[in-house]
Amino acid sequence: MDKPDPLARKPLVPAFALVAVLLLSIVVTGFARFDVLWLVYVVVTLAIAAGHLAFTHFIYRNGKKGLWLAWKKFTGYSIVVSYFVQALPRVSWQKAGLIGDGRANLIFVVTLVSTALGIFVFWLASRPATLAAIGVIRADEIKDKGLRKRRSRERQVEKHKRNFLFILLEWVDALAWAAIAVLLVNIFVFQLYVVPSESMVPAFLVGDRPFTLKLATGPRIPLTEWRLPFLRLPQRGDVITIANPRYEENHGVDLKKYLSQLVYMITFTTVNLDATLPDGTPKADPLVKRVTGVPGDRLMMVDDQLYVRRASDAAWRKVAEPWAHVDLWKESDALRKKIQVIPIDEQTRAFLTSMDDERKAVDPAAEAKSIDADLASSEASLARIGPALVAAFEARQLTRAPANAVVTRDEAIALAAKGGNPWAAAGSTVDAFSLALAAAKDRATREAFIVYAKGALTAAATPPADDYDRAARALSLEIKANVIARSARVFALLAQSAPIEAFGSDQTLNRLESEARKLDWYLRSAWDSRNFPAFPSNDGYLGPTQYFAMGDNRYNSLDFRYKEGVQKPRALDPADPEPVTYLSMLDPFPLDRQFIEGTALFRLWPFTRFGLIK
Repeated sequence: MDKPDPLARKPLVPAFALVAVLLLSIVVTGFARFDVLWLVYVVVTLAIAAGHLAFTHFIYRNGKKGLWLAWKKFTGYSIVVSYFVQALPRVSWQKAGLIGDGRANLIFVVTLVSTALGIFVFWLASRPATLAAIGVIRADEIKDKGLRKRRSRERQVEKHKRNFLFILLEWVDALAWAAIAVLLVNIFVFQLYVVPSESMVPAFLVGDRPFTLKLATGPRIPLTEWRLPFLRLPQRGDVITIANPRYEENHGVDLKKYLSQLVYMITFTTVNLDATLPDGTPKADPLVKRVTGVPGDRLMMVDDQLYVRRASDAAWRKVAEPWAHVDLWKESDALRKKIQVIPIDEQTRAFLTSMDDERKAVDPAAEAKSIDADLASSEASLARIGPALVAAFEARQLTRAPANAVVTRDEAIALAAKGGNPWAAAGSTVDAFSLALAAAKDRATREAFIVYAKGALTAAATPPADDYDRAARALSLEIKANVIARSARVFALLAQSAPIEAFGSDQTLNRLESEARKLDWYLRSAWDSRNFPAFPSNDGYLGPTQYFAMGDNRYNSLDFRYKEGVQKPRALDPADPEPVTYLSMLDPFPLDRQFIEGTALFRLWPFTRFGLIK
């Protein structure tokens, strides 16, 4: 005969210990600030403790053994509820700076103890030996699982016949446990996401649902800064899901995220409670991107080609990226019909290639020689343009000039008077006619033009640090050479007292302005999508927990090349004292491992696109 299980008759001990820890948690948590979250925590914690005491009283003192299963269910729900409500004041106060890390950690330790005790009580209440000892099941069911299940179904049928409310509660109970299971699976094992954008085309289209494994990537313990160990560190080429680091990250945000994930999965990814920011704009979280840089890497991209260099490498080397897609027009007809935006077509690619070839053919020494010659020509022309000639031209010709010519001229003069350089400030959109008028009229603007041209000569004589530096310098010299050549031609026409019509019909100016428009589009519309300088800067490398990620659809991806997503003035060639500037979002930043939530393995939906991610 088997010896009686001592634990079968002693569930009161851990139950009373649980009540004691719950009450102790209120004391340990203390009172840093009165708020609704603290009040909810205290009320719910006291209610859970009172519930345990009530159940044990009625079961053990009054012999209400029929309440045993209800107590077990109450214990199971209270574990989850208690964990989250105990986090409410800790999250709120720590975020507000009212408690330090030490006190926050102590509160969490108490939470862990109460959670562990709750699990132990639940386990005890579920054991067949305990159920037999309390009289819920018969002794012959302890070791016969099949018999236990069969009699359990018989008992359920009997209850269903007697009580409709019982049937309803059973369904609610089943759904609640399913919700808890879904939440735990989402947090620790795997999760489904809906892809909101085309940044990963063709791997993902809008609406695709990737299956993401979280267990191997150290899932975070809810409402803490801790996470489980990584079973496998991300590798280059992995598709990962990322908690967007551009957004505020704190426990309050996490709490909303977990609630959203619960509803999201229960509704089969149809309801997202965390889809917008406080201002109503769509929230891009989580992100799905491709790992392109790993710890120890230094990265650079030139003309769509990614390069990597490590501390042990003698030179930069190309990264093979079969997943990178920039020419979506080459995809199959069936796939192209599903893509909402194709950034460039075959004609645009041909244009980019021709501009690339022209830039690669730039010889800095030859460009410097050409710029020097145009600068000398400009200075000679300006020497012949006196105040009387300028006054005569303005009196007779400006009435037929473009409408904004006078406004642009006066703005340039005002900027030069403040110490600015209107030529550099205009970037690749220099209005050579209006700025030449300003230089002819104003000495400060004229000197700014000379400084602008000499800045190009300084840059041309500076050796490039790498391929990106070489490419950016060549483009900068092309743009500056064009601006200076156009300006020299305008100065020459002004010195000749040419009528206003001559400026519009001059073949040299027309050719140079056509080139200027191409260079302007090449810089402002295509450059940042295809290039970024060595990152991290200053000869740095990605740290031990740092990664870099980009979208496969490089021309349509707001990824880790763009930190803020806001355009700011950027110098094309920092070696130039008066550089060509343009509005740019480029600002590469590393992805810390703490933001990586999982690895996307395959597309689960739609079924027509079901398959592994390549």
